[in-house]
Amino acid sequence: MYRTRDGRAGRGIAILGLLLASCSEAPETNRYDFPQLGLSAELLEFGELALGDSASATVLLTNDGELPLGITAIELGDDDRSTTDYALSWSLDDLDCPAEQIDGAVAVLAEGCSLPVLLSFTPTERGELWGSLVVHTGNGFLTESEPSVPTFFADPLHGRAVVLLSGEGTGGDGNILVSPRSVDFGHLWPGDTERAYVGLWNDGEAALTLMEPTLQDCDDGYSISDLGFDGAFDTLEPGYSTYIELTHEPETSGASTCTLSISSDDPDTPQVQVELEASTGVHGDNHPPTAVIHTPGVGTQYSDGEAGSLELLLSIFDLDQPADTLDCQVRSMVLAEGATVADCQASDASGSVTVQVPYESVGSGTDTLRVRVEDGSDVLAFASISVLWHTALPTEDDDGDGWGSDPDEHGNVDCDDTDAATYPYAAEQADGQDNDCDGVIDEGTSAYDDDGDGFSEDEGDCNDQLAEAFPGAWESPDQLDNDCDGDIDEDTSLSDDDGDTFSEMEHDCDDTDPAVHPAATEYCDGIDNDCNGLRDYSDDCIELSTEPLIAGGLQLGQTACEPGDSFLAWIHAHDADGQALEYSWSVEEGLSVAPLTGSSSVTVSCPTPSDPGGSILSLTATVSDEDDNSEWATAELWVYPSGALHRQYTTRTATETGCSSAGTIPALSVAWLALLAVGVRRRREG
Repeated sequence: MYRTRDGRAGRGIAILGLLLASCSEAPETNRYDFPQLGLSAELLEFGELALGDSASATVLLTNDGELPLGITAIELGDDDRSTTDYALSWSLDDLDCPAEQIDGAVAVLAEGCSLPVLLSFTPTERGELWGSLVVHTGNGFLTESEPSVPTFFADPLHGRAVVLLSGEGTGGDGNILVSPRSVDFGHLWPGDTERAYVGLWNDGEAALTLMEPTLQDCDDGYSISDLGFDGAFDTLEPGYSTYIELTHEPETSGASTCTLSISSDDPDTPQVQVELEASTGVHGDNHPPTAVIHTPGVGTQYSDGEAGSLELLLSIFDLDQPADTLDCQVRSMVLAEGATVADCQASDASGSVTVQVPYESVGSGTDTLRVRVEDGSDVLAFASISVLWHTALPTEDDDGDGWGSDPDEHGNVDCDDTDAATYPYAAEQADGQDNDCDGVIDEGTSAYDDDGDGFSEDEGDCNDQLAEAFPGAWESPDQLDNDCDGDIDEDTSLSDDDGDTFSEMEHDCDDTDPAVHPAATEYCDGIDNDCNGLRDYSDDCIELSTEPLIAGGLQLGQTACEPGDSFLAWIHAHDADGQALEYSWSVEEGLSVAPLTGSSSVTVSCPTPSDPGGSILSLTATVSDEDDNSEWATAELWVYPSGALHRQYTTRTATETGCSSAGTIPALSVAWLALLAVGVRRRREG
């Protein structure tokens, strides 16, 4: 049974008791106000919240009538974003006049009682997010033997009531994007200057504070030459970009590296590093250097004193770099066992070099002097002559190169005594001969596969020092032309394959689509356009075309009426892409609303029902946007004959004999109780 602690609900029990047995000496008529559902708010506004944060508010459901109010459902609307971003909770323990639950109702409120319903908002997307709380009221009957006696009652005018819920999801933080994430200045030589630029974007929802960038662990020649912002603690607004200008002026030749460090108040990536490099690896279009010994020639005899030296006149050259940046050494391959005996660095860009090789650095005997030249890509070139230091030509030397067909004291022998370009340690040439007599033909030349990948330079190998580079190789993200097609890192994570200035290493999540990259605009198209891991509505997307949304369905000022009643009906519509909305209304025959177009709310005039027992009529509201997307909601209105929709409940407790076993209920009241329910449905068309 329904009971309370403070007695307020006891009045409801007493009222119901009058419907049952009582004896009285005279007939008595009792009238009671039907329950009236009161809501503490028609709209709850939660304001702006960052994604994932939560806020809560309470709505009080109150019975402002006399008879017990039956709450048959408390739920979130299912035709908007209610179940995605909103949640509700309530408990009978929170009733201010606690009662047991009665079958057929989730809660029963006695006169003046209130039930708090807690609603919370946790946005999962950016932008305006609408929802609704829907409360249904209804009748409940005591037993099968007394089916006409209710234990609780519906609000006769509000079988369904709605509280609109409104909130806005925001990003809340700045989001830094940096591109490129690595910079290759190419191959530079002392005196060269090269500039490069690194772009910075704020793709977040709030201003981004930038710190002054720094260079770390750098070889010589790197500097930050310009900033597109004011340095430390400068602000970059959402959607804006700036830059960092870098300059590299090497003081020495050879590979160099550096790290650019960029700091900001982005909570997810407070520091971003950009790797800088120059003169590393093999130049994509590198040409090997050349070396030529003009004088003396092969088989030269040195007979000067021990304090003297042998003069060499030679030329060194490289198509890709100045001759005076090439590394050049003269090595004694036999007598000094490959040690460097003279430096042949060019003094100017002409590449002409005169070098003295002292006798004391080699000693007496037959020797091969080899000139070794290395460019900035570590590619080598050689030239050589044979020299007899204070020794005679061997009698068995048929080609005059100073080496005979018999082994010397070191075991060296001329492997082809008919060719003056072939002798121990001679510079190998691409001629199909074993010029240096080491048993291998053409090694180190364009005709030989030096890296063992199956291709020589003459066969199209663009980097014969790297086994991973050859025609048809799989391209790798290593800043090299692995497949020798003239393009570096194409179709890899280091290459911007779609031309949007971002590679996969720079967080391009679809490098085949130029409209998808970290600085792109997020559209509501099912794609993560800006590559931040959030898609569409979760990332405050811009609608390409969207249907309007009706929050809470079609709402009626009354869900039941009698002829002569007049009340409002309305919808609350929202369009995510901000387009203007048009409204139109339609009704079943006999029902009248005004105006039929142009307004989100209308006045409903209750007609006389076509059936003496009452009728159900529907009305529909349609909302359309500028793209002709539309949505509509329908509600049913219960229309009663005049006088049937009682504003008070009436009982009589005595008969002519003075004693009665049960009260009576007017016939029209019974009909009203049987009809009192409202069905609301909502449909959508695209």
